[in-house]
Amino acid sequence: MNDNRLLQYESQLNNFLTEAFLRHNIECNIEKDLIVFPHLYMTAWTRIFNRSSSPMATILQIDIHLEIGMGKTIIESCAGMGMDEDTAIKDAWKNFLTNSFHTLLSAFFSKEFDHHINNQQWIIDGRTYDVTISNVTTRGSHPDPLPLRWLEQLEEIIRIQSLTEGTHWVRFYYAQSESELISGEILLDNEVWTGIEKFVRTFDFPTYKDFFSMRVFMVLKDHSDISRMAATMAWMVGEDDDAIEQQMMADGLSLSDADKANTFIPLAFGRVFLKGITTAGFSDEAIVTDETGKETTIKLSDEPIYTSAYRLAEKIMKEGCVNQEHFQNLFIQSAEFNAYNNALKDGAKVEDMNNARFGEPVIYMPHYQPAEKKEYTTENIITEDACKKKKKPSWKFWKK
Repeated sequence: MNDNRLLQYESQLNNFLTEAFLRHNIECNIEKDLIVFPHLYMTAWTRIFNRSSSPMATILQIDIHLEIGMGKTIIESCAGMGMDEDTAIKDAWKNFLTNSFHTLLSAFFSKEFDHHINNQQWIIDGRTYDVTISNVTTRGSHPDPLPLRWLEQLEEIIRIQSLTEGTHWVRFYYAQSESELISGEILLDNEVWTGIEKFVRTFDFPTYKDFFSMRVFMVLKDHSDISRMAATMAWMVGEDDDAIEQQMMADGLSLSDADKANTFIPLAFGRVFLKGITTAGFSDEAIVTDETGKETTIKLSDEPIYTSAYRLAEKIMKEGCVNQEHFQNLFIQSAEFNAYNNALKDGAKVEDMNNARFGEPVIYMPHYQPAEKKEYTTENIITEDACKKKKKPSWKFWKK
């Protein structure tokens, strides 16, 4: 299959995906090569790959990309087989609709069709996750009824992991033939979950004389997803702080955390952008003022929303994101970026500004609450034991 033919099929698959969401009452439209969900601050698109190794059959892989937050994209891969391309695409598309579509639909779009999936709440590392699990889909001949002790073991091992805050997704695939394991693959956030892969292979899987495979897809969500906060701010650029914070609160944030997100995300993005083009230095301290004018000095490194936003901005600077304009929408709100930009406009020399040292930002946050001091590791390992408010004035200014 040549590249032009693949592009034609990708366009067709974008139409399929749009129609699937529209049939489930989810507003979306196609803009260029992206499916846009204007009220949910997300985009989607498809990719297709030819995996055929024999002229006697066609094997295609469809990747459905769903950008759930700035710099965070779920990729669900489904394979299809047939005597020709059209048959293989129909097979792959059927597999996506059967296994993954309703999981994504329930996790991010609508609870109206939850009878197709299994919703639970799990406590993982002290945080509550809303967990959306697909039905087990199978191929081939298998024992009937299908034993599911392995699915319980999968849940047990995930529950005792240490996960970073935010949204995660897990794809599990098992295949066997003649009672021998062929594949036991588990992915976390699109990458092989090396920390538990060897344990997963020891689960109590059913065996059978013929080939069969099993597949499960799940999404784990907590409300502290900095990529979702950043996307909300980027899509709502130009609207006032109250509207943005009300939207974040509707997504599950507290008033204090919505206030912090609206403050710390542009600060972090501006610093990362400036670090990418200069050797400027920044203070780890900031001064928070409340409605009475009382000042409290804080360490930004103690604020998870700030540190998570900083890591996200670094990732986007390195890897990019779907909409580069959204990234710009955030860093240009930074007072430090504006100070740098205005100084250049006023005639400052680039070489002098490149070594600028910024003092502590003074931040107006009437509902500030200190963050809980808890360290979250980026490693995923097995443990030993199994409201409306008063509109703010402009908050960003700098001590001389």
